Amino acid sequence: MALDEVMGMNVAEVIKFYGYGGNKKDRTIFMYRDEDENIQAVSFKQFYDKSINYAALIQEIKREKGKTDADRFHIGFFMQNTPEVIYLLGGCAFTNSTLVGLNNAQIGEKLAVDINNMEIDVLFVDEVQQPKTGKTFLENVIVAQKKYGFSTLDQKYIIARKKQKNDHPGSISTIGERLEQHTGSDFTPVPLDSDSPGVIIFTSGTTGAPKGIEVPWKKLFDVGVVSTGMLKYTENDVGYICMPLNHSNSLYLNLMPALLNGARVLIRRRFSATNFVKDIEEVGATIWNSVGDPVMYVVNVLGNDVDYSHLPLRVVISTGTNIQNRNVFSKIFDIDSFIEAFGSTEVGAIAVISPDTPRYCVGEYLPGKDIKILDEDKGLECELANINDKDQIMNFDRAVGEIVVSQKSLGASAFTGYYNLPQESAAKVDKNGYYHMGDLGAAVEIRGKRYLIFLGRTGTDRLRSKGENFSTTFVEDIIANFKKVLNGTVIGIPHVDSTENDNPVYIIEADNPDSFEIDEFFKFCKTELPDYALPGYIRVLNKLPMTDTEKIRKSALLHDFIERTPERDRDRNDILYKIDQGQIRQFRTGDYVEEIKKCADPAIQARFKAVTRRQDLF
Repeated sequence: MALDEVMGMNVAEVIKFYGYGGNKKDRTIFMYRDEDENIQAVSFKQFYDKSINYAALIQEIKREKGKTDADRFHIGFFMQNTPEVIYLLGGCAFTNSTLVGLNNAQIGEKLAVDINNMEIDVLFVDEVQQPKTGKTFLENVIVAQKKYGFSTLDQKYIIARKKQKNDHPGSISTIGERLEQHTGSDFTPVPLDSDSPGVIIFTSGTTGAPKGIEVPWKKLFDVGVVSTGMLKYTENDVGYICMPLNHSNSLYLNLMPALLNGARVLIRRRFSATNFVKDIEEVGATIWNSVGDPVMYVVNVLGNDVDYSHLPLRVVISTGTNIQNRNVFSKIFDIDSFIEAFGSTEVGAIAVISPDTPRYCVGEYLPGKDIKILDEDKGLECELANINDKDQIMNFDRAVGEIVVSQKSLGASAFTGYYNLPQESAAKVDKNGYYHMGDLGAAVEIRGKRYLIFLGRTGTDRLRSKGENFSTTFVEDIIANFKKVLNGTVIGIPHVDSTENDNPVYIIEADNPDSFEIDEFFKFCKTELPDYALPGYIRVLNKLPMTDTEKIRKSALLHDFIERTPERDRDRNDILYKIDQGQIRQFRTGDYVEEIKKCADPAIQARFKAVTRRQDLF
């Protein structure tokens, strides 16, 4: 087994082992599609050589900025999945630097905040169009710099992947131009400290600004080992990566196990449901990692009755895919295993779907993981869930609490902290050494095995949409700037067909809801907010429900969620709109009845009950 050959090494040593000596240097490590959509392959030797070249460039920039080998150095990338991202990871390994993947959907002030909070020293930027923004990635970086300013990043250290097709800024050099000065021949790698941060991956907190999770190099190695066992990854496998490389999903579940096992992957710039079968077929992909909705998109494009069982795809690992889409996808491709994992970027997977997992659960506890459900108010362990024959939790008040997991049981995958946020990092781990997930759940025991039920987020200001975590606070701050909004808030409700993602509902107060400029408001939102934070629904009221201390009563709004009645339909001071594929339409009682009928998955029904605190919905 190839993994056995590299156990005990660090990531830099693994790259050198496969690329510099031995019999695997001519094997392919990754493939990508060029601008003409042709498959190009990169060998382990080429990857090693490129990593050294990038390392030489990184070291020169460190010297220019007055940094020593021992100083922290943050290499940012704001790109889709391109070869340069993987070369930068290798370059960081050979310079003991830290790779920071910025969210591909960020724009404006939020992009500037992420760059500044992570203290980016040098930023590598894509030159292509950033989807749904009307500008390139590079143009959006320059706009953010001019409007909001970068505290640690001079324009000299904003480096484009390639020149833009139109109006490339003369002051912005390209990677190719910078690399021409370096062959790597005179570069001496810096010894890698496996305890130092290898990557910083963004998540979101409750204060508005995303937090950067520090992932040490040894944890990157460890998650690759864990994923190898979970996916039965071997050197003969071919991974398919179309989820962003700045996410833990692609890094933890496909790139790292492929690297450790001497296997190969295809990286696609961005997910494409219409090209899915073509990609799998052309490279013989056997393993695919996904986050939620892409499985549904593939099923919708292909239909339920097609047969692609001849393709070699054998394993899918996903988060947030409902049972119907898992079953349809598995039938279409006749795969050996569809693994649905539950966890977080901070701690990795803690539960996975097994053949015996009840359909209302998100997985069986992984071996060795010490997981508890704690009462949010008392801090005591909740009792096990009592489930009736309709898959409903009968002892809801006594069984539902926050999901926590013992740091000790996580081993090398334990939470290691958020960058520059010591207080928030400390708050995530209690005095007994348990990491608090920030998720509501319950546990059920069946035939001696424990399974996890996921019921949503704790609190009301953390949402997850389109695979991205974000805080409602930053959205509320932005929508308050629209001229006709007197007050506003954001809640999250489940999607009727997704066990993981939240559907953002904007609730705004306006003098006259009936004449509120809804089209202009939505246009404003699309300009100011990233795509993942855009609303699924917009509710316009003439008065938001308030507490005695003039705070918005989100609990009342969650109780109402998107429910419509004939009485509400007649009330012109309470109007609900649904956003469907960018189109806005009023949402009335008949629409609500049809929408709620779609919610057939018991796990999703349980989430609706948990979010609304209502037992009368189904």
